[in-house]
Amino acid sequence: MTMQFYIKNSLFIFLLYSNFFVWGQQQPNTKADYIHILYADHATSNAKYPGKQLLSGNVEIEHNGALLFCDKAIVDKHENLAIAIGHVRLQQGDTLQMQAGYLKYDGNRSFAEASEKVQLSDQKMHLSTDTLYFDRIKQESYYTCGGKIVDSVNNLTSRIGRYFLKEKRFQFQHNVHLTNPDYQLDSYQLDYFPDTGISNFYGPTKIYNTENYIYAEKGHYDSQKKISWFVKNAFIKHKHTTIKADSLYYDQNKSYASGSKKVVLHDSINKTWIFSSYGQRWLKLDSTRVSQNPLVVSAGQKDTLFLRAEQFVTAGPKAKRRTWAYPDVRFYSREFSGKADSLYRDNYLHIMKLLQAPVLWHGLSQITGQEILLKNDTLNRHLDSLIIPNNVFIIQKDSIGFNQIKGKKLLGKFEKDRLKTIDIYGNTEIIYFLREETGKLAGIEKNKSSHIFILFDNGKIALLRLYEKPEGTVFPYKDFLKQKQKFKGFKWRGTEQIKNKNDIIGPQLPLYEAETKQKPTYMDETPQKEKLFK
Repeated sequence: MTMQFYIKNSLFIFLLYSNFFVWGQQQPNTKADYIHILYADHATSNAKYPGKQLLSGNVEIEHNGALLFCDKAIVDKHENLAIAIGHVRLQQGDTLQMQAGYLKYDGNRSFAEASEKVQLSDQKMHLSTDTLYFDRIKQESYYTCGGKIVDSVNNLTSRIGRYFLKEKRFQFQHNVHLTNPDYQLDSYQLDYFPDTGISNFYGPTKIYNTENYIYAEKGHYDSQKKISWFVKNAFIKHKHTTIKADSLYYDQNKSYASGSKKVVLHDSINKTWIFSSYGQRWLKLDSTRVSQNPLVVSAGQKDTLFLRAEQFVTAGPKAKRRTWAYPDVRFYSREFSGKADSLYRDNYLHIMKLLQAPVLWHGLSQITGQEILLKNDTLNRHLDSLIIPNNVFIIQKDSIGFNQIKGKKLLGKFEKDRLKTIDIYGNTEIIYFLREETGKLAGIEKNKSSHIFILFDNGKIALLRLYEKPEGTVFPYKDFLKQKQKFKGFKWRGTEQIKNKNDIIGPQLPLYEAETKQKPTYMDETPQKEKLFK
């Protein structure tokens, strides 16, 4: 009887009496079972190596439901060990199989170590690596020397990779890089569930495509719903805008992002930062809504505007952008500070409106009206005009009273972002304390006219002129006390005046880390503050 005939008959007997199950049906026994030789074209043994058999030609081996095919094999029955060489294929069930040039299989541990161009494939993915380990008891396979996985849409590489068969979960670590038609990803660790399309990543992670760049150190992504959640140093950069937060939500279908806690929205073109506890961003619409007492910082060429309100909304691209802030609007710059119930800005018309009980403070002057308009030049770079269409009232406190100018309409002009002149039209009235160069009171002017012109120098009135038959006179102080000292509608709001940026910012400056400078927290715990506050 030849060895080949013996093996073929043994296969027949084995098939009659053995009871094994394929991979997808039953996990291997935790107790050790012997490796079985099912078939080989040739088999030899040597007395010097008891218990060992050398097989060659169409070798087939079985262990607890796993089938091993190869060109040559050494089976050690004493050690319950098999070494397969050449066109190695390990298969359990009809869904997943492994191919390699060399495989060592330990039957006692149900453990396989494959090398030489290892390929692992199922109906959904294909894995290639140099060395792959497979623990059948734990139902885990893994590589530690670099691997590549390709499925219908993804191409992924990593230095370390694990596949947990029970959980149907991949875990990739170190130099993880994923290429997808929609984006690319670089991460420290990525866990992927192929059945649900859900990924969880840990450590410094970058997700990017032609439009967006996302960074976070922990996150969750549902590839079927295209919804993501990011935490820890997270930000989303879309063209020239960035939204950062302790927690970020992103809906790729709607191109919508929202952030919670320590939210920062940055517009690099307009040099604007918005700080808040909650913010929303519609990326493709280039629109924003921020609530929970946001702080807006807008850096100009020579000055910086600090603004607060309960809500802040922007809509549209830069050239046609519209902005709303409401209620309780407060703002400060070196040239102006002010308050209003609401603010509206139109980039296309180059106008900012202060609405509902607005007030401006310019130098020593308090300026009010039914509404106040600030107009920029056509490039939106410099202030051009100050406009009050109705109910103009300017008040300036003097040591013994109040300078007052009242009229129907106001038009002011700027030079180099500083208010230079004001013209007031329509039933103008004035009370003005005239002083000598020494500061001594020379008299008090009370007058009416149809037009008043004011020239400013560093925020102070340098020249005041009345036109078209002014009606009034100059009183000595004692006679003026007998007159009405305040015009109708007088309201001094000096206690509300915003005198510096800290009245807007609060006790502590917000912190902003530019995305180009940001480092993972495990590398550098010291954040970098952007020098944006002038």
